[in-house]
Amino acid sequence: MAVLQTLRNKAAGLLIGALGLALLAFILSDLFSSGSTMFNKIQDNAFSVDGDVVTTGEYERRVEAMKSFQEMLSNQTLDEAATLQVREAVYQTMVIEKMMADQADKLGLSVPKEEMNSLITPSNFSPILYRYPLFVNAETREINTQALNQFLSVINQDASAMSPEMKLEQQRLLSIWLIVENEMKVYRLQQKYLALISNSFLNTDMEAKAIYNDSKNVADIEFTVQRYSSIADSTVQVSDAELKALYDRRKENYRLNSEVAKISYFAKDVLPSEADYEAVKAEIQLAYDKLQSQADPAMVVNEYSSDQFIDAYISLADLAPAARTFVSESKVGDVSEPTVNGQYYATYKLVDQVVAADSILLQTIALPQGLSGEAAIHLTDSLYTVIKGGKDFTSIANEMNPGGNGGELGWFKEVDLVEAGIAKDCFAASKGDVLKLDLSGNTQLFRIADKTRPVSKVKIAVVSMPVIISDKTQNAIDNELNQFIAANGTAAAFDAAAENEGYSVVKDRLVSPSELALDNNLKNSREVIRWAFNEEVGSVKKFEANNQRVVAIVKEKETSEFMPLAEVTPLLKDELIRDKKAEAIIADLKSKNLTNVAAYAEVTKNAVDTVRFVTFGTESLDFGHEPIFNVYAKNGQPNKVEGPLKGNNGVYVLNVVAASQDQKEYDEVAVKRTIQQENMYYIASQTMYVLQQKMDVIDNRVKFW
Repeated sequence: MAVLQTLRNKAAGLLIGALGLALLAFILSDLFSSGSTMFNKIQDNAFSVDGDVVTTGEYERRVEAMKSFQEMLSNQTLDEAATLQVREAVYQTMVIEKMMADQADKLGLSVPKEEMNSLITPSNFSPILYRYPLFVNAETREINTQALNQFLSVINQDASAMSPEMKLEQQRLLSIWLIVENEMKVYRLQQKYLALISNSFLNTDMEAKAIYNDSKNVADIEFTVQRYSSIADSTVQVSDAELKALYDRRKENYRLNSEVAKISYFAKDVLPSEADYEAVKAEIQLAYDKLQSQADPAMVVNEYSSDQFIDAYISLADLAPAARTFVSESKVGDVSEPTVNGQYYATYKLVDQVVAADSILLQTIALPQGLSGEAAIHLTDSLYTVIKGGKDFTSIANEMNPGGNGGELGWFKEVDLVEAGIAKDCFAASKGDVLKLDLSGNTQLFRIADKTRPVSKVKIAVVSMPVIISDKTQNAIDNELNQFIAANGTAAAFDAAAENEGYSVVKDRLVSPSELALDNNLKNSREVIRWAFNEEVGSVKKFEANNQRVVAIVKEKETSEFMPLAEVTPLLKDELIRDKKAEAIIADLKSKNLTNVAAYAEVTKNAVDTVRFVTFGTESLDFGHEPIFNVYAKNGQPNKVEGPLKGNNGVYVLNVVAASQDQKEYDEVAVKRTIQQENMYYIASQTMYVLQQKMDVIDNRVKFW
C-alpha cells in the first residue's frame, strides 16, 4: 500500500509554524518518563512549570519524536534552523500541556472519549485537522473526508494479518495520529478554559448602549499637520531627571521575563583565497582539454565534475543562463572555455541536438502489494496481453486501483526519468504506446498518455567545479581572528578595534535565552547565545557558523526584575523629545491667532487634507493611528476649528466639515455578542501569558542547548 507516500506527497509543503506553538504533542507523558531521582531532577532541569520539573532527557525525547514526525511527513531531513523551531514548538507545547492539565484538574474540565470522537465528524471537525494537508482538500480548503476516513481505516486495521512492511507503515501512521489526537485534546481543553474565563466578563446594557452610540457618529474631517520631523532632535534638550521620571511611570512595560545578556559581535565571511581559485582553474583546464580530445564526455564529467553526467535531452528553456548562451552560439562538438561564476568554474560540451517533445504524461498500472516476483511478472504479462488485445488501459488501472485516477502519474521531463532508467524508452515511444519496462528490478506497465509539442533540446556535458576553501586559507582567517581576540578581547576595546579593522560590528545586542539566532542571515548562531548565558561577563570567543566566523564578547548580564533605565533611554528620550516638540509647535501656532485650517496650513507650509467616514471605532487612518480624530469624529462640532492638538505623528488642526449618524437600529444582543467576541480574542491572546507568569514557568534550556 502506498498510503504513506501519498500522505507524504500531500504534506510536502507542511511548515513547522503550521504545527502551532501551543498545541503540539506526541505520546502520553508516562511514555517519556525518565525515572530520575529527585536529586537528578534538581540537577537535570530543562524547564519547570509550577515546580514540576521536565528533565533534559524527557524534553529531548519529545524533540526527537517531533523531529522524526516532521521528517517522516516531509520526507526531508530538517536543517539546524528547522530543528531549532521544533525545539521551541515542543517547549511551548509541553508548557501549555502542563498548565492545562493543572487548570483542568482544578476546574473539573475534561474531554471524554465521546467528545474526542465527535471532533472527527463532518458536523464538528476540530480546527486542528485543518492544519494538516494530510486531511485537507488543496482546492476547497475543506476537510477531505475520504482521505481522513482512509487514514483512520489503516490505523484501525487488525495488524495480525499484515505483512511486516504494512505493520511498519501502520505504526508510522499511528504515530502521526497520536500527535494529532493529543493536539485536538489540548486545543479542546483550551477552548473550554478560555470560554469559562470569557463568560466571567459581564457585558452590561449600559456598555452595549455606549458602544452603539459611539459607532453611530460618522465624520469627514479636514486637517493640516506640522510633523515633529520639522524640528531637529538636536535642538531639544532632555534631562536625566525627566528620563528617570518617565521610566518610573513606564517601568511595568520593561519587566523582564528572563535574564538577558548584552553582547557585541561581528561575522567574517570565510571565502576562497586567490590560491584556492588558481588550484581549481588548473583542474578545470584539464577537464576542458579532455572534453576536446576524448570521445566519451560522460567519463570526463564523472571524473571531474561535482555533478554527474545527465544522459538526457534538455530543452533550451531549462538550461542555466550561461549554458543557454553557450548552446545558442555553438555547434555539436564545441567545448566552451572555462569560466568562473562566483565560487564555481564551469566548462560545457554540446554533445547532441534534437527537436522532440519537452514532456510526456505517464500512466501506470499499480500491482497489488505482496505479490512474489514470478506472480508479478505473470500478472504484468497477462495485463499487457489484454491491453494489446484492445482493452482500455485506463479502465484496467481503475479496476486494479479504484480511485487512482486511471493510473495517471503526471507530466515528466526527460531528466525526471533518468534516475529511474526509463527516460529513453518513454521519450522514444509515441503517444498512446504501452510499454513494459523494468523499474527497480520489477516489470511495470506504462502508457504514454500525451506528449507536448516538439521543441529544441540538447544533450550537454557540464563540468562544474566548486572552489573549495583550503585548510591553509581557513587557518589564515582563524589566525587573524585569534590575534584580534588576543589584542582586543576586552569590553572597552572590542567595538572600536573591530571597527578599525573593518569588521561590521553589531554593538550591545541584547539577547534572551529563548532566541534561536542572532540574525536571520547568520545561520547556526544559536551556539553564540547559549555560550553568552553560560560564560562570565568579559568572555570572548570565536565561533564557526557555516561559511562564517563569528567573534563575540559578553559585555553585561541583567538578572533584575526590570530592564535598566540605560537600556531603554533611547526609547524614552524619543518620547520626551516628541512631547517637547509638540509643546513648542502648539505654543507657536496658538500665538498666531489663526481662524481656519487653510491659514494654519499656509504658515506651516503644509497641505490641507481630508479623511472621510471616521468613527470613534476607526482603528487606523491612511497616515497611521491618531486617536484625536476618533474623539472629534464623535464629539466635534461641525465647522469649528479645533487645535492645535498633539498627535502621534505631529501637531494637528482639525475641522469637522460633515457629520452624520448611522441610522441602523440598535440591536442589544448583536452588540453584546460583538463585545463578547472581542473579549474572547483579547483573553485568548493574554491568558496563556498571564497563566505562565502565575505558574512560575522557569526555562533553563539555554544551559543545555
